[in-house]
Amino acid sequence: MNVRLPSMRSLQTLIAVAQTGSFSEAAKVLHVSQSTVSKQIQRLEEGIGKPLFERHAGGVRLNRVGEPYLNMISASVNDIANATAQARQQSARQESVSLLVPPSFASLWLIPQLPAFKSQYPDISVVVSASDYVPQGKESEMDILIRCQPHQQAGAQGVCLIHEHLSLVASVTLLPEPLDRAALLSEVPVLSHLTRPSLWEQFWQQFGLADSNPQYGAGFEHFFMALEGVKQQMGMALIPTFMASAALSNDQIVNPLGLSIDSGYGYYLYSARYKQRSPAVMHVINWLYDALNMDPARHPISKSV
Repeated sequence: MNVRLPSMRSLQTLIAVAQTGSFSEAAKVLHVSQSTVSKQIQRLEEGIGKPLFERHAGGVRLNRVGEPYLNMISASVNDIANATAQARQQSARQESVSLLVPPSFASLWLIPQLPAFKSQYPDISVVVSASDYVPQGKESEMDILIRCQPHQQAGAQGVCLIHEHLSLVASVTLLPEPLDRAALLSEVPVLSHLTRPSLWEQFWQQFGLADSNPQYGAGFEHFFMALEGVKQQMGMALIPTFMASAALSNDQIVNPLGLSIDSGYGYYLYSARYKQRSPAVMHVINWLYDALNMDPARHPISKSV
């Protein structure tokens, strides 16, 4: 089917005029002259064979032909624009590696580490997505997946990058004086972990505090939220030690009793064998091993996702 298609510029002009309701305002949005806007719309209407706008006192609006036409083409125009921008960015990068990681792993550990990675591998661009779950269809798209899982539920293909040890953390300003366990638990609220509500019970039982009757404060879905709550003096929380290390070293927060537990979870890396044929992917995997102080010789690389 040989159909003469309008130019992208004409379609983008149509969208701008429809959104602003004015040729002059559309010209400002597009950074072109009003006459250029008029010519683009004229060419588009000539190609279709019908007018797309009707004039009114305040400017212009789509007519009964233009409105359904815009509805049908606008999503496609956005898809083409996004695909073109992504292709340009991809071509500008020599190599790109995509990762899907838990949100707190991304915000509290990975992103702060990326400048060091970039200085070591300036020609590799890391593209990070964050989710606690793997969205349908995303698994095959990603070069590397990192999942926080109970050890007994981790797949045989996964490599445990680090065991999750949770440290008790609190703001110094909330600590009772003199500091002791009973006073801490009775005076400082504990911040709940909504996705893993049994963490505190595990903590109380391990340290013989099951009957301590603590007061519960706000609840948060992610560790990075709970850590910010601690910094805002809302209470104390259990945070993975490797994620809290920067805040602890800066004296923003403290582990008041020096207590931590092994949660029984780990951060597992998955990467399909065919993905690992890329030197860039292997550089990222080995860098993760090194940054998390893991010996790759003792843990063979994941073979599939």
